Amino acid sequence: MRKPFLQLALAKAKGIPPKPFQTTLTATSSWPFTVDRPPSVSRPTRIAVLDSSFNPPTLAHYHLLKAASKVGCDAVLLLLATNNVDKGQTGAGAVERLEMMEAMALDSIQSEKEDSALRHMAVGLTIHARFMDKAQPILDTYPPNTVQLSWIMGHDTMTRLFDPKYYKDVHTDMAPFFEQCDVICSSRPGYGSREEMMRFVQASGHGDKVTLVDIEDESDLEGGGGRGDGLPGSRVEGQVEGLTLAEADKEVDDDKADHGSISRGGEKMSSKVHNLLVKEMSSTVVRNAVKSQDWGLVEHCVLPSVRQVIERNGLYKE
Repeated sequence: MRKPFLQLALAKAKGIPPKPFQTTLTATSSWPFTVDRPPSVSRPTRIAVLDSSFNPPTLAHYHLLKAASKVGCDAVLLLLATNNVDKGQTGAGAVERLEMMEAMALDSIQSEKEDSALRHMAVGLTIHARFMDKAQPILDTYPPNTVQLSWIMGHDTMTRLFDPKYYKDVHTDMAPFFEQCDVICSSRPGYGSREEMMRFVQASGHGDKVTLVDIEDESDLEGGGGRGDGLPGSRVEGQVEGLTLAEADKEVDDDKADHGSISRGGEKMSSKVHNLLVKEMSSTVVRNAVKSQDWGLVEHCVLPSVRQVIERNGLYKE
């Protein structure tokens, strides 16, 4: 069920205070529930929440979602914190980002063949910045105790979440959050083994609320998409451990984002595009590729529908 993404812009123009949480697109009118899985206290619906800047959404984001779907999630929520979208920041505004998020979600809802959770996707907005503040309005939207939120994050974000300096008592203060929330964390090279990471979270007393996942590099980059439906498909080669949400959105140096373009039919194509791994598909790489008109690289980093939104709105040209 789709709601107009322009409602955000219209509400802002009219001076209407935004809601703490609202969805703009849902796979079904009953999302996150289904006929086969109605609201249940004994078996809460588990929603994987990807809270990111989506500037733009890339296949790196999608692979994080695929990893989350394999650890027992029933539905997926793409979440944008509107207070973090500053007009002075690089890239697209909140409305454009929301449109790209909806484009990716619709592709997944209509075309995903392997993971049922990715067919049961929604897009939402929040006005809050902290995970604890974001969680409660989402939980309050649905019948009490029928939803479990699994927050997808990287090692750096998880470190900040569990940092004792933010709490009087980390175990006691975090207990309310973990009553209906847990964390899905992607491991990261250079930050220790999985065992070391688990020892880190176990120290908080909430280690049972953290699931570590590895991200597979499933995109058939040379073939340009994998399954022919525009979504990442069967695994081609290698496993990329350590793709984190921070890396999906990371800012990289200009020399790292320069992929050496050649021209084909008036459209620049990357000479290194076939060597690009999922872990290299950052939002910054996409923005720089658009700026240099390297549309071949853009196509390998985002879904076709997202590229269409970028072109239609003239995003990332400067």
